[in-house]
Amino acid sequence: MRQTRVPDGDLTGGRLRCYVLRHRSHTRFVAVEQPARTTDLRSLATPPYEPALPVPPWASGLFGGEAALGSPAFAARDARDLTPSVVRTPPDPIPGRRAIGSLGPAQRFVVRIPDRWNGRLVVAGTPAQRSEFACDRLFGDPLLARGYAYAASNKGEGDGGLLLEPGRRIAIEGVELPRLLLPDGRGVSFWFHAPGHRMERWRDDFVAITERARELIVAACGREPEATYAVGLSNGGYQVRRAIESSDLFDGALTWNAVLWTPQHNLLVLAEAIDALQRGDMARIEALGFPPDVRGVDGDTLYRKNERYYWYVTAWLHAMHLDPDTSIAYGDVSDTAPTESWNGRIASWRPSALVRERIAGFANTGQIRCKLFDLASEYDHLIPPKLHFAAYADLIDAAGKRELYRGELIPSAQHVDPWSEDPNYPHMRLGYPRVMAAFDELIRWVERS
Repeated sequence: MRQTRVPDGDLTGGRLRCYVLRHRSHTRFVAVEQPARTTDLRSLATPPYEPALPVPPWASGLFGGEAALGSPAFAARDARDLTPSVVRTPPDPIPGRRAIGSLGPAQRFVVRIPDRWNGRLVVAGTPAQRSEFACDRLFGDPLLARGYAYAASNKGEGDGGLLLEPGRRIAIEGVELPRLLLPDGRGVSFWFHAPGHRMERWRDDFVAITERARELIVAACGREPEATYAVGLSNGGYQVRRAIESSDLFDGALTWNAVLWTPQHNLLVLAEAIDALQRGDMARIEALGFPPDVRGVDGDTLYRKNERYYWYVTAWLHAMHLDPDTSIAYGDVSDTAPTESWNGRIASWRPSALVRERIAGFANTGQIRCKLFDLASEYDHLIPPKLHFAAYADLIDAAGKRELYRGELIPSAQHVDPWSEDPNYPHMRLGYPRVMAAFDELIRWVERS
């Protein structure tokens, strides 16, 4: 799939510009607002935004009514979920210009340009099924305070997920989405399962918002960025890797606990890990390539904590998205029943040859075109370093790109950095300080060369 945006003139005195978004066989015209001046670009000053569709009274965002979709509270909560408590919001307002817009249905992006712009642009990949605000506190606030322009999107995945009351369903463009059923009878549906929401789009979206951010910067500042950098966490790291493998827009990139997608190495191994955990076979989980388990003070373990919070939903989400027997996104089926039938038995699902063939269509290659600083956490039990970090370094070597690559394992860190502040696991350490130091090293590596 290829998306192309073509300028088609200015509207309403230059405030709006009309763009053509070509996607497969249809064309949509999308009006995008130019950057508006604001006294504060920090995440705590995020304004309301437009949800991907009106939310019915029997549905809510995954954070509930206190952080409604479209509200500043939702944006703040999405950013806080990923951020350890040691990260402080810059104390002073950051004046500048902000653009919140869309390049197509279910797509949103935000671009922020500080008045004291240092001439550089940073574009952030978005982890999981989160919003364009997810990395605002991790990357947005500290980089804006230092003069960087900052852009991010929702990967074209609407509002990520909706929490539905028992018996309710949500439809996107007239097609009902499958539900992951919770023990209390409620369900969760994801835009990721909507028709046409193929993983190939994630790379295209990242490149598209980078191009759009550069255009908005020229409109606001009268000149192009001197350098453009990409940063990404988790599946946002996959976005970054895939973009720098196929585009020359970027001068440097940093990834943190990035997901590797190849037919051999991907997130689908989680189904087998769940099966092993349910059988009490911890040795088998390690044999699959996971770091050793860690027991907490209260006797709980990181394997079990990850299974409760991430393994099950992540395995179901991606397996049902990719499997030709269940995928609404790829147009293989239109009925929710095949997908929902796996609600309680995802541990027994295994990827078929057809699934691996589908992954090959958007797989990482290691053919990076700019310098990459790649970081992974030693005790990442969601994105195991052996499967996603070391295996990607092997791809880099096979592609002959070692001179453009620096990789580093962060000792005693986890995938979810706030978990390292859990007193139940006193030996865990934060990865974030090393990540931000590595970003500075990346800048020196690129710009002093």
